[in-house]
Amino acid sequence: MTVLFEGSARVLLLVHAVLGFTAVFATTHHAVSAFLATIGRPVQRQLQRFGWMASASIVAQALFGLLLYPAYRVRVRFADLERNAPAVVQLFDFKEHLSALALALVVGASFAGRALPADAPAAESRALAALSGCGAALVWAAALIGLYVTARHPVGTP
Repeated sequence: MTVLFEGSARVLLLVHAVLGFTAVFATTHHAVSAFLATIGRPVQRQLQRFGWMASASIVAQALFGLLLYPAYRVRVRFADLERNAPAVVQLFDFKEHLSALALALVVGASFAGRALPADAPAAESRALAALSGCGAALVWAAALIGLYVTARHPVGTP
């Protein structure tokens, strides 16, 4: 049986991982900038720059993850993990939920950071910091879980 994109699964996994690291770093930088805004630092340029980087990288990573999913589902999950490591399957599903929530938070924080005026009230800056910080934390968690699952059985290998 042939699975969609199975032949290019290793390349897709590599691009997915690079985009994942990009998302981790961009969301972390956006969160740090948002926290600096709460203490009155002028960070509008950083919020705009890292906001679009974070949003673009996490959306692109999600798209590559969707391309990888059929090969993962058939060749890794059904063929190995459900039988030999059911806890890893549950961990992967949890990672997918974290990633979906992180996507919404990061994109929302990006728009909120873009709209934050230089003289924003402290409450608005704190709300942005909370939104961006939570998004970054979820991206970190999803990345670490993804690395663990991939170390267990990467897609594109027998």
